[in-house]
Amino acid sequence: MLAARAPDCDSGRCTLTLDIVPCSTGWCGIEVANDNTCGGTALTLDAGEAGGATTVYSGRLELARGTEPYVVQAYLMPASGDDKEWLEIQGDTGGEFRIFRRSFPFNAHLIRAGDAICKTEKPVS
Repeated sequence: MLAARAPDCDSGRCTLTLDIVPCSTGWCGIEVANDNTCGGTALTLDAGEAGGATTVYSGRLELARGTEPYVVQAYLMPASGDDKEWLEIQGDTGGEFRIFRRSFPFNAHLIRAGDAICKTEKPVS
């Protein structure tokens, strides 16, 4: 479980918590509500590519149904000193990730908050 929280959050209402689990595309981030119930898949990432000390992933982030999803790049940063391993997600709306595009960018810094409790949906066979 990874969680990001803005410093001005009121009772956790603007907390983003995702369980990152393996799925068919590589990795999926399943939303976890404040009461630890599992929501839908909000984040899909590829298998990742090593880029020096970090691993770089590409994918999509959809935070609300009916809105345009973000095209994202995620960076898994290694633990350093007292800091735990963390995931940086940067994204933008539109067909491809362009960090300096003029639009509504997304940026989150997620750290481990506990073991995953949500799983991806099992395929119907």
